[in-house]
Amino acid sequence: MSDNWVVQNLERALNTWNEKLAEIWQLATQRPETFKGGTTWDVIVTINGALQAVGLALLVLFFVVGVMKTCDSFAEVKKSEHAVKLFVRFIAKGVITLLFVG
Repeated sequence: MSDNWVVQNLERALNTWNEKLAEIWQLATQRPETFKGGTTWDVIVTINGALQAVGLALLVLFFVVGVMKTCDSFAEVKKSEHAVKLFVRFIAKGVITLLFVG
């Protein structure tokens, strides 16, 4: 180390900077499953599962509500334009469900 106090302060500041950058890099490259023993990741996975269940239930509910709004009676489903519209909604629901689950 130098005898100059300015140089000493700069060297200490740079050492502290390098240590903090090393800590940040270690945290940034750490897998989420290993962070703090994995308990944080387990909570996130549990919350994600609950949100997926709620989202899928709402998706089914809104699909049924959309079908009910489209058709006043079952006789209307026999019309080709209503049948095609319901089929497209059903396919879209299936695609969204696959995206949620997959």
